Amino acid sequence: MGISITATMISCGNTPEKNDTPAEDLQAKKTIQGIWVDELEGDCVLRAKGDTIFYTDSLSEPVRFHINADTLYLESSHPTKYHLNKLSDHVLRFTNNDGDEISLVKSNDKSLVALFEKVEKAVGHINQGELIKRDSVLNAGDKRFHAYVQVNPTSFKVYQQSINDDGVTVDHAYYDNIVHIALYDGAKKLINRDYRKNDFSAHVPAEYISKCILSDIIIDKVTEEGVTFVAILSTPDTYTSYHINILVNTEGKVKMSV
Repeated sequence: MGISITATMISCGNTPEKNDTPAEDLQAKKTIQGIWVDELEGDCVLRAKGDTIFYTDSLSEPVRFHINADTLYLESSHPTKYHLNKLSDHVLRFTNNDGDEISLVKSNDKSLVALFEKVEKAVGHINQGELIKRDSVLNAGDKRFHAYVQVNPTSFKVYQQSINDDGVTVDHAYYDNIVHIALYDGAKKLINRDYRKNDFSAHVPAEYISKCILSDIIIDKVTEEGVTFVAILSTPDTYTSYHINILVNTEGKVKMSV
């Protein structure tokens, strides 16, 4: 079964409005359903289920797709498209980002489904999905401060795109955090509030804010003037980060600096 393209002509006395977007090929979507493996090496590459494509790579997000004529469209954070050279019940060939043809065959091995079950991400230098609490007593001269930091995971996703081993653009999703900090001078409350990454937009370029997460806020130093925290805004998949100083003085006034 190959890709079929159906053209419908309408005649009703008036010229129909021009539509440059062809109708979705539902037969092709039905044909692509299943698990596809590399034709030569036998490695599991992707699974099409319903209107979604899944990858075995635990970092890669599932992506909605549709097929129009001879083109596969992936509706990722920055949509991409791939020319289908062949799509049949058992063969899938398409041209990747590098202009190379990727040749896949459909597998009937049901045990391969387990490969698409997501496992915990190892992201190294950024906090992901972990509730972190820190409670510290800080002394400076005759001052005794009590500082509290809590990193709260959220469900807000930040997407980073990369090219996988098959030359296909995929989304890696990371989760932002909200960090609560509190500081007391004895019984006097100096600060008690949540910080989000947008709270640092005056000190970080707007383009960077959209791509980063608030990874942590740590205690940097203490003086009789007050306590300096450092907010760490990191870009996933890179080692780029901004460190913003948050000085909370003994009057509870906050001053930020890079």
